[in-house]
Amino acid sequence: MIKHHRSRFVFLWIFFFSCTLSVSIPVSSLFAQEQEDVLLKALKDEMARSIEKLQLKDLEKPYYVEYAVEDAEMFFIKAVFGAVIKSNRSRNRMLRVDLRVGSYELDNSEFMSRSSPYSMIAGRPRPLVQEDNYKALRHDVWLATDGTYKNALEQLAAKRSFVQTKVQPGEIPDFSREEVTQTIAPKRPVIFDQKGWKEKLRRLSSIFQKFPAIYDSSIGLTVRFAHKYYLNSEGSVSRQPETLVSFHARATTLASDGMRLAHFVPFYGTSLEQFPPEKEMAAKIEKMAKELTALTSAPVLENYLGPVLVTGEAASELFAQVLTPQLSGQRPPLVDDERMAAMMPESRFAVRLNRRVLPTFFTVVDDPNQQTYGKSPLIGCYKVDDQGVLARPVTLIERGFLRTFLMTRRPRKEITHSNGHARAIPFGAPNAQIGNLFIKATGGKDFDELKKEMIDLCQDQNLSFGLIIKKLDNPTITGRELSISALSGGGRGQTISAPILIYKVSVEDGREELVRGLTVTEMTVAMLKDIVAAGKDYFVNNRLSGGGGIMGSIFAYASMLGDSGVFGIPTSVVAPSVLFEEVEMKRSTGPQKKPALLKHPFFKK
Repeated sequence: MIKHHRSRFVFLWIFFFSCTLSVSIPVSSLFAQEQEDVLLKALKDEMARSIEKLQLKDLEKPYYVEYAVEDAEMFFIKAVFGAVIKSNRSRNRMLRVDLRVGSYELDNSEFMSRSSPYSMIAGRPRPLVQEDNYKALRHDVWLATDGTYKNALEQLAAKRSFVQTKVQPGEIPDFSREEVTQTIAPKRPVIFDQKGWKEKLRRLSSIFQKFPAIYDSSIGLTVRFAHKYYLNSEGSVSRQPETLVSFHARATTLASDGMRLAHFVPFYGTSLEQFPPEKEMAAKIEKMAKELTALTSAPVLENYLGPVLVTGEAASELFAQVLTPQLSGQRPPLVDDERMAAMMPESRFAVRLNRRVLPTFFTVVDDPNQQTYGKSPLIGCYKVDDQGVLARPVTLIERGFLRTFLMTRRPRKEITHSNGHARAIPFGAPNAQIGNLFIKATGGKDFDELKKEMIDLCQDQNLSFGLIIKKLDNPTITGRELSISALSGGGRGQTISAPILIYKVSVEDGREELVRGLTVTEMTVAMLKDIVAAGKDYFVNNRLSGGGGIMGSIFAYASMLGDSGVFGIPTSVVAPSVLFEEVEMKRSTGPQKKPALLKHPFFKK
């Protein structure tokens, strides 16, 4: 049971933090805020009752209860070709209940039965009444807790039966004991100039009126103001404000041979004040439109095998797609069906602890506490993870050797405690996930040095040209096809998304020529060990991750179907350019469409 004890805080000040605001509040203000927060009070009171009285006759009581609520208000604006076609404001409150019966050593969690394949989805987030009505909130939380408890009892019985019939390789606890944390940050008001941003998007979307080669284009802005509540029966409690702003300018067209081409420009931030001036945004959108237009007449390459230099934005996206899913220490659930067990994702690094996984000039650190890198905001910052554990920096790879994993409260044999990296998508359960991932290289080289080294490698292989990749596709933005497993970062992906900007580099004179049509045949995490050089440049790639696992797959795919940009966990990857000695690339083989019969009506003259 959670109780308030004012005497514990007499003459103390407690410091509370958020990603974009850090303040200290006296104890009197803390209690005032808690008392004024009807939602927090309802959660605390219902938890206290559940811990004390929730029990079916002759069956076990919960040993642990956890409530997590995301109370969010969202604005979305979409503009096309100078006109706003969608503008809405929405509100939702989602409640997630994690209730465990049994003990820390063995409980009902992380077990999937053949007879109940959706059991792990049961108890996941559900809508909560939006009004601050204490009785209505208690009612919703009561029903959610009751249903989760009954499901937990069934799961524990099935799990115990399964465990008794199997020889387990080692007894690993199901849940770790962690320090209690209490962080109540002040609530933030919702302030958004919807009218002003609608006018800005009209102006920015009208840029495409200058580019007749582009068939379709749009600009979308999503502003999400949220307060994340968390409390558990151990005594941890947290309320953290969180703002996420995402802006996508995207465009698609067809080349004369029917090849579908796409391009995009993203902006992310934890406040609207972090966005660049409109003039700068317009310049980047116009540059994107010019590059897409140039692609329509760029020559097509059929295949390539040789050195590839991946620079800037493309390099950080490559690491995001290939490396980051492998850094999760999430232990797969127990499954009573071998076919289902084979589908459970697990890191390819699972057996490579203290083994070399990158060249020795790389060190990889995840630090959720860092808010900026240079002048660039980092959207992967947070203070408390989605299991109530304080975020902390973690050195994952040291001089090329894997030292540890990102951990939740689900232990593994080598790592028994969380390091504050349990993160959940708005409609899913927590999984081990990066916050701000920094891929650091010693002895980095500038672009000209990397380009010369690539040309030297081409000469050694008797090639007349090499390739530079400057941008990779993000199908959740452009809408181009990609498998669900690759979107979710399931850990078994064998390649990366299609390159958007590829340049053919002449060995003879170093001249760069834009080309199109190639995709990377294979890009496994094992191939990262073969990187021969890295740059001294570092690109900040703010992006939304699917979150891993089954639910991550579903909602990463859902983000492709919608256009509001609300799905995904905010993360940041900071990485340098990298040079590969050999990468195989082939022409994409997807179906192609015939170009439009008539010209774009705006440009018909």
